[in-house]
Amino acid sequence: MNAHTRAAHTVAAEQLFFPLAAAYSLLTVPLTLHGMLGAAPLLPGFAHSLFHAHELLFGFALAVVTGYLVNRIDSRYLMLLAGLWLLARGLFLVMPGSLPAVVANLSFAAALVGLTAPPFLRAAKKPRNKIFGPLLIAVGLAVAAFHLLQPLGTDWQRTVMYQGMLLFALLLVIMGGRIIAPAVANATERAGGTLQARLQPRMEGGLILLLLATLLVQSLPFARPLAGVLLLIAAMLAAARLWRWQPWRYRQRPDLLCLLLGYAWLAAGMALLGTHWLTAALSAGAALHALTIGGLGTLTATVMARVRLNRRKRSPANQPLLPIMVLALSGAAMLRIALPGSVTALWLSAALWSLAFTLLLVLLLRHSDLTGLLPASLRQPISGTVGPKGRRLS
Repeated sequence: MNAHTRAAHTVAAEQLFFPLAAAYSLLTVPLTLHGMLGAAPLLPGFAHSLFHAHELLFGFALAVVTGYLVNRIDSRYLMLLAGLWLLARGLFLVMPGSLPAVVANLSFAAALVGLTAPPFLRAAKKPRNKIFGPLLIAVGLAVAAFHLLQPLGTDWQRTVMYQGMLLFALLLVIMGGRIIAPAVANATERAGGTLQARLQPRMEGGLILLLLATLLVQSLPFARPLAGVLLLIAAMLAAARLWRWQPWRYRQRPDLLCLLLGYAWLAAGMALLGTHWLTAALSAGAALHALTIGGLGTLTATVMARVRLNRRKRSPANQPLLPIMVLALSGAAMLRIALPGSVTALWLSAALWSLAFTLLLVLLLRHSDLTGLLPASLRQPISGTVGPKGRRLS
């Protein structure tokens, strides 16, 4: 089999996993809210806030990570991987504490770690780049810990979810910076200027160390105030990094403003959670939803849209759905922060979240390339074309 034939069998995982992630998130949030507000849940997995957190991080977010990091994979293996993810989601929703659900979720996490961690472990040369491999392994271990600690009670599982959230925050801090820095630098250069502060490796290194230290001490009740201090310092460092990207220069680039707003929500979420751990003056829900709806939601939605548009050679700068999506997510986050005890605010927030991901799903499907998922024997090869290069993290 020659090189061209081999390439024809490989696809980018985002073609399948990004639409799956968007569709899953827009459906599960309102269904979970319906199940937790006293109505009879449609499925057992919609009945508990802990299950909601599990599916947000280890269902939705892991699907986004799969789509972003698995750049080239045989289409048959991609279908198997997607089938395993769907099986894990279905089993967890139908019988969240069962052995089949545990096996399916651990199998998907293991498959993802096996596909993504080794390349980083082999190729990374700079110390700050070596974090990716262990970080992905740690996410997989968090999935395992959540299920294996189930016999010890929900308090242990809740601690694992906090750890998982911090792991994803760290992943977003690093990967978000790697995506934003070249994007804003290129936009500045095209406008005839120069951006001096690009990747900001020292700031990134400081953020990595602070968040790793927070991960280590957060699970110890007596050290929770120290974790709050560390997270507040990390938030200030992330805000300083954002300021040095000069967001006010990109008023004509709503797609870049969406990325920058997602990073701002990440910094705000860390600051709110740090304040909660340090003083308990702020509700945990407000802090968690700033991180998850504002930070995780905004950054993942914007990145999924930009990746798909760039792959289809469409300019993200000219997509009106992007700012509408992000404004909806920001509205959802602000409702959960400002009115944490209001049932009306809960429903409005869920509706805005679902609206944002419905718009994202429309955008993804509008620019989809479903024929690329078919085996080479069912597609007409076009001679002389070159497949898109995989994305790299510098």
